[in-house]
Amino acid sequence: MRSLKQYLSFCLLVIAITACGVKVDLPTETVEFDPVFGAGDTSYIRISPDWDAANGYAFSSPWDIVIGTDGYVFVADHDQPSIHVLSTSGTEISADDYGNDFGALANLVDESGSDVYPYAIHQDDRLNLFIADSSNRLMVWNQYLNNVGVDSMATSVRLESPDGTLLWVVGFDSINALQDENWTIDSIGWSDDNLDYWLSPRLFWDARDSLEAIEIARHFIDPVNVQLTGISSTGDKCFVADANSNAILELQYVPVALLLTGEGDQILVHSGRISSRAVSPGTGNGTVNDPRGMTRGKDDALFYTQWGENFSVHKVGGSSGFEYGEDEIMEIERYEMASDVSLDVLGNIYIADTGHDRIQQFNPSGKFTFNIGMNRVLVDSTFLDSILIGSDYEYIDRDTTYQVEVADILNGPRSVAVDGTGVVYIADTKHHRVMRYRLSTELDYTTEE
Repeated sequence: MRSLKQYLSFCLLVIAITACGVKVDLPTETVEFDPVFGAGDTSYIRISPDWDAANGYAFSSPWDIVIGTDGYVFVADHDQPSIHVLSTSGTEISADDYGNDFGALANLVDESGSDVYPYAIHQDDRLNLFIADSSNRLMVWNQYLNNVGVDSMATSVRLESPDGTLLWVVGFDSINALQDENWTIDSIGWSDDNLDYWLSPRLFWDARDSLEAIEIARHFIDPVNVQLTGISSTGDKCFVADANSNAILELQYVPVALLLTGEGDQILVHSGRISSRAVSPGTGNGTVNDPRGMTRGKDDALFYTQWGENFSVHKVGGSSGFEYGEDEIMEIERYEMASDVSLDVLGNIYIADTGHDRIQQFNPSGKFTFNIGMNRVLVDSTFLDSILIGSDYEYIDRDTTYQVEVADILNGPRSVAVDGTGVVYIADTKHHRVMRYRLSTELDYTTEE
């Protein structure tokens, strides 16, 4: 199907050939219809019901969506201090039959008891749910610990040297250093004090910490004015988008405590420490200017969107990047406020084009494939054709119809996520709802007359 731009280009060609005027009667209202496909055609169709107030959902301003490791849908509600947790069928979950307890996410507060209004979220493969509130701190809540519980925390470790010397050590840096010198753990001292700290949302990285602020400043970044707007991770590293300094920062996982879980397992928990500026400011390909959503590909490439000039979507690292002038995903005028990026299991790329009220999908090579969250409408048009009869032209009105896509469903969508079955979840932010779409090959685009 031709896009509107392609069709108008075709009409201009007709004008040039016939030297006649063209008039187009645009529809006065959107006509929504059930499309019917021809063989091999595909499109995204809306899944009912919408997750909105009419169907019992209480989203105020859904800002970010992620699909968790175990398939739950996490929705950050920026105008409420809460993260909603839902099953893929739409059931809102507080606790489940598998031991998960998401109660701490319903009313997000920091360590001082102040409300936290989530801006961006991300879950890593350790079931750490990272929470950014567009300030200079990053919080974390661990789903696994809230599932199995915490029995106790190590307060000290007794290490034995290669020659048999025993030494009690408290700091993890010292423990690691001695283990590097072939000291071994002899015994551990445990305490059951303040265990709720590890079950609640806690600070993972704080640019206000005096020692961390010194390290941040070494990367030519003002720690006071850091503004975190996007999160991603891989292995022992977390990446955060800083919209104020126009940079993407790399945070290294650093162990801060050893916990004994309710199931008797010993696990390390971590905080973050800045290790580098992964992407630097700029307006060219591979730089960053006012970054927003982020994700990582299977080839370890980092995808991110930005509101600044020039390119709204970037891919750095991995097997190959995108090139301006070659890949449609890099077209400068294609987006208005690209706020989020997500990948499906096949590597297709989804962009939340917030200012244009749509989601755009591209294949892994950066070629445009679909708009999602738009209506197809029929437009009646009439153009004046001319036929040469002898030495005179005879003019004839010709009627035709064509389809265009109209962005009248979504209103300022801020985030997009795709689950393992290919269902697309959209934070339809200004409509206070979450919408779902799936790809269909069982429809036909013809309409009843």
